[in-house]
Amino acid sequence: MGLSSSQGRLLMLTSRLSDIQYQETLLSQRQAKLAFESEKAASDYNTKMNNYKLEIKMPDKGSDSGYKTEDLDYEKMTQLGYVVMDSNEQIYLQKDENGEWIIPKDLDGKDILSIDSSTGKAVIGDKEFNIVDGKEHLSKPKDLQNAIMKGVLFILDTSDTDAKLTLDNLKSETKMEYVLDKSDDVEAQTTYDMETTRIGRKDNQIDIEIKQLETQHNVVAKEIDSVKEVLNSNVERTFKLFSNG
Repeated sequence: MGLSSSQGRLLMLTSRLSDIQYQETLLSQRQAKLAFESEKAASDYNTKMNNYKLEIKMPDKGSDSGYKTEDLDYEKMTQLGYVVMDSNEQIYLQKDENGEWIIPKDLDGKDILSIDSSTGKAVIGDKEFNIVDGKEHLSKPKDLQNAIMKGVLFILDTSDTDAKLTLDNLKSETKMEYVLDKSDDVEAQTTYDMETTRIGRKDNQIDIEIKQLETQHNVVAKEIDSVKEVLNSNVERTFKLFSNG
């Protein structure tokens, strides 16, 4: 192989090696992305497997215990004499289709609070409270539970207006329970299994591609070394030829 052809071959091989290295970089980035996706899948899984919910014990004469445990929602709370309030001690109520405040009732159908027509405030026992439209938090049980568990809203026992329940004492409250939410565990497991399978399959494919590129990298690198040796030999031979001339 002559000097010029060797030089051309070296340039071509160097370009090929550069392309292989670029492809290896892209594959490394794809693997890093998969690692991030794997961490996120694990984090989402752990969150769903360890999330909590609030349950409430409703009277049930047909059961041995005398009650049945159900997911907490606004209607069940009011039936047991509870209302929702915020840190400013404002009571959250719902409105009817005419825009009037709905007076919550207990299981016996009795009003658990009244509204002073002159002040527009909610009256519970000997105390008055400002009223806030609770549409945002009270209409959906999940939103209500999240607000209570995050400390945005609190529970007030209308039989004792000094007994504002927070998340800490909800854990020991006899009519409510703070328990692990297992309702989404099966879905969480299925989603996690699907994600890990998908990620594992892509990761294995990338490993195969990386090994193929490594093989090509080694072949091209050896050939570059071989061409360089030919070039060096040609240069030395040419140098000797002219130096002896």
